[in-house]
Amino acid sequence: MLVIILIIVGIVLIDLILIFCLVWVIDKIWTEAKVNPKKTKYIISFLFIILIIAGGFGIKKLFYERSPYHFWYDILKKNSIPFNISQEEFEKKNREGYCWRDRRYYTKKELWHKAMKSLTERMIFENSLFWNDDVLDANGVKRWTSSDCKSQNNCRVWRIPLNLNNQELKKHIEVEEGENYMEKIEELINTDKAQSYVTLDQNFINDDFKLENFILIQSNSGAEIYGNNCCSILSKSEWSMISKNYILDSTKSDIGTFVEEAKIPEKININSWGVGNFYLSTNYFIAGNKKTLSKNRNNVFYLNNCGDVLYKPFYFKKY
Repeated sequence: MLVIILIIVGIVLIDLILIFCLVWVIDKIWTEAKVNPKKTKYIISFLFIILIIAGGFGIKKLFYERSPYHFWYDILKKNSIPFNISQEEFEKKNREGYCWRDRRYYTKKELWHKAMKSLTERMIFENSLFWNDDVLDANGVKRWTSSDCKSQNNCRVWRIPLNLNNQELKKHIEVEEGENYMEKIEELINTDKAQSYVTLDQNFINDDFKLENFILIQSNSGAEIYGNNCCSILSKSEWSMISKNYILDSTKSDIGTFVEEAKIPEKININSWGVGNFYLSTNYFIAGNKKTLSKNRNNVFYLNNCGDVLYKPFYFKKY
């Protein structure tokens, strides 16, 4: 409570200081205008130029933070250009697969661990939309999902150190029509050393995801299951050989969580920005009865050179 009060007091003090400075500047300009009208004209012109530049930065920031390029600029920030590096060198090493943030190149195995953590972070972000009631139904109407998150201990991501692949997990949780599959899910999440993530707290941030074998369960309105063979890193050439079988999902949707339009700017070489040299292919399934389990989901995500997942747009497999 004391911290909140101090923050409020701090905000008020900063506002008062800014107002005082503004009044002082206006008073000085007004005084100068009476003495030297010509000089005042230049001062006002200079302030107007500053206002235009500041407004331009504000518009640019607003453009970056809103769709359809919100997620794109988010991933660029995670591997941004260092202040002492030329744009030419930055783009050249990006095309070679260099991660500027960590100052190194990564092997596909190393990228797998980083991409799995980033994929989990995407799940946490999606679950936060459930917590914040930002989920839409088929009619585009907001669903009040936060109460379900709280009452059912739901909207979590579970990472469980189990050496089980998708096929073994399907067999484990298979139920007949009308049976409750959640009992099988609870058996898994109650395993020793299972970790659950609700937010990006220190428990998640400090986890290096170096385990070789683990499963992921994303729980919100249902349960998405990722076995230890769920995901693999594809090089640019490997992806190009299979990409014709996939559809890019970038359009606005009226149902779900990632409902906004999300695009990559056209007419740019994404490799020059350190994206698209590698991809993360994911295979998972939705928990439920035999009919539900028979359907595999296969999505492919763009990665940057540091192993961060581009949340959207992403590719899904044609069926």
